[in-house]
Amino acid sequence: MSQSSINLWGRAWKLTVQIATPPAPVGPFTTPIPQPPKQVVLTQSSWDPEALRLVFDVLQSTLPSPYWFALIKIYNLNDETMQNLLFNAAWVTLEAGYQDGPNKSSIIWDGPVLQVLFDREHVVDKTITFNCIAGPDILEKSFINTSLGINSSQLQAVSKMIAQKSGNVNQQISKKAQEDLRASQLLRGKTFFGQHSKYFGQIAVDNHLNYWINGVQHNLSELYDPAVKVNPDLVYAPPFGPNYQPPSSAANITRSIIGVPRQSTFGVLFTVLLDPRLVVKVPPLLVQLQNTVIQQQKFQVGQLPGILDQNGLVIAAQVHHVGDTRGNDWYTECTGFVRGYCQNLLDGLLAAASQGTLP
Repeated sequence: MSQSSINLWGRAWKLTVQIATPPAPVGPFTTPIPQPPKQVVLTQSSWDPEALRLVFDVLQSTLPSPYWFALIKIYNLNDETMQNLLFNAAWVTLEAGYQDGPNKSSIIWDGPVLQVLFDREHVVDKTITFNCIAGPDILEKSFINTSLGINSSQLQAVSKMIAQKSGNVNQQISKKAQEDLRASQLLRGKTFFGQHSKYFGQIAVDNHLNYWINGVQHNLSELYDPAVKVNPDLVYAPPFGPNYQPPSSAANITRSIIGVPRQSTFGVLFTVLLDPRLVVKVPPLLVQLQNTVIQQQKFQVGQLPGILDQNGLVIAAQVHHVGDTRGNDWYTECTGFVRGYCQNLLDGLLAAASQGTLP
């Protein structure tokens, strides 16, 4: 009897929700005292199999939209908790992954709740779905009203606009982007008034940068900087075959590729066992695919095929986490852009956006 050398890890997850607490009354003629939000853990793997069923679909993206999405559904909560969540759920934090190994559980979503939906599936299963969107318009709580003088840099403009925002919001700007913004100076004084996302988008277009927000943090970055990204952050390969002996240099490879990666116009689409290390971040992740066949793009008349990197290197431009604690889904799907194509794509999209020619 053959024995597999692949470690099997149990699934791990934890869903935490912040519930807004109404102000505490202190008297008929006094202002109620604001109360801090209450954190409630709805389900987690440490109570398995008693844990409530959880289904999630999380999308992190850089292009073409700066919005991040999450649909998180939980089954059969008690009536009191369900009613409280319907009206007062404000923030959701989801951790998912595995209990051990390189794909160990970590946060894959941490953002505001836009909407709470109630449903009854198969007559007997009551569900609550958190519809979450982390984007520029969701965190708008105040208008920016500030001015900068002549010869001020765009980096100073970004920092000053962030400083005026209310709430727990900060910025993450890559080193190269900081250099570009610092070198770009205003030819005359300028007043900034309105929503910050409008100005951040304009600054990104001016400097061929990418702009997105992940719920609490504004991000400005190039898609690929060869001076920074030399070695891959993550290396993936298929599981070992029955008689395959891995080379000694394969110690850093995560062998969790599911199926066959597929070539796309931009690069490669691939699926791995759910891995919270795959994330859209600053600077972007450089991922390498090893010892795997990449299914070629289907040829179409009049359309040039995409170009693949000979070393299997791609930039993690979009990450899609899907999972079901009582089902088969527990995967991360990644859209990887070929390095040489990344900045050309960003330049082309931003040039089209500035000219109003985007579809």
